[in-house]
Amino acid sequence: MESSDPMGRTPGRVLLNGNAESIERFVHLADVGLGPSRHRDPSVRDRDTMQICTGAWGPGELDDAPIRRHLAAAGRGGGGEHIGNLALWTAVQRFLKQRRVVRQLFDEHEAAWWDLFNDYSAENGATVANLRAAWERTLQRFPDVTMPRLLSRGHQRPPGPRTRPVSVFLRDGAGGALQRAVAGLREADARHAALLRDLWQHFQIAAGLEFDPLWQEHRTRLANDILSASAILLPGGSPSRLLLGFRFYRLEGVLAEALRRGTSFFGTSAGAMVLGRRIVIFNDRAQPRQEFQLLDNGVRLVEGLQVFPHVTDRVQTEDTANLAYLSARFDNRRCVGLNQGSVLALAPEGGRWAGRSVGEEDVVVFGRDGNKLRYAPGDEVRFA
Repeated sequence: MESSDPMGRTPGRVLLNGNAESIERFVHLADVGLGPSRHRDPSVRDRDTMQICTGAWGPGELDDAPIRRHLAAAGRGGGGEHIGNLALWTAVQRFLKQRRVVRQLFDEHEAAWWDLFNDYSAENGATVANLRAAWERTLQRFPDVTMPRLLSRGHQRPPGPRTRPVSVFLRDGAGGALQRAVAGLREADARHAALLRDLWQHFQIAAGLEFDPLWQEHRTRLANDILSASAILLPGGSPSRLLLGFRFYRLEGVLAEALRRGTSFFGTSAGAMVLGRRIVIFNDRAQPRQEFQLLDNGVRLVEGLQVFPHVTDRVQTEDTANLAYLSARFDNRRCVGLNQGSVLALAPEGGRWAGRSVGEEDVVVFGRDGNKLRYAPGDEVRFA
């Protein structure tokens, strides 16, 4: 017997953008990509209520007049009458200001988060450096070898005679070293993700948040605003600040329910990253340079994809070795690269994502074979 789809018949969509370079471009891409409201509640559909989520801006969260102005000019949000701001970051700060003990617990856990992250970051940097050094040595010995081949085969030799050229053994050793390095990175990512999840759950229990009347009041307001919105817009900024509000008020399930009811989401840069299962960052300006690493767990609205905003700037997309390494490291999800004008539209469909490129630049998808697939605006995006 065929089971029903829990996402319903008319769910919303999730649109992900790399890094719209201005508020005007952000609103333009959102307006075009979102299209008419898909919400199943006729009253919500008719009002076309927009909720801005600028928590990634931190103290400047409520300085959203430019977004409101451009949305109104585009005729969205009832011409500007039905545009709200979730004010997530501000809500958290106001709550902590009124709950001194919770503030102390929060600061204690934040300090522990930084200690865990710094330890993980040092380990990550060292392992990636070892991986790069091993790859350079391999290329010096075997200029014609490829990263995808070594990562897929490793030290497994093809059928052959008992006696072979010595180079076969050297190549096997190189493949094994690369595979172990990537496996070590995957394991470190998983351990760090589990530690951060446990740390946050400990804070929520220790603080007794869900039993606090003020917390309940805040969460009820936020849940109602999210569930009664045609669309939620998430600009870029600090992913940590944006994530804080969603986790503090335990809104992950609310977001999933909103999508089921027909609320659509448009996230750019940090807004796109936070919606996934894990937030992966890259900072080549840090001293020393910080390689791709796990920042934190996301809200898991988008499962199965690892999004790389600013892909041309941060990922060497012409380097098959680099693409193969990233895909092998994040092997439980497909890697998607997005630029300024790239918009990937995702629609729930039978337990899978139906993807389409709906922006003004290509969407890039790459896998363990080191190849990248470019999807021009209007193309269906395939993840299989």
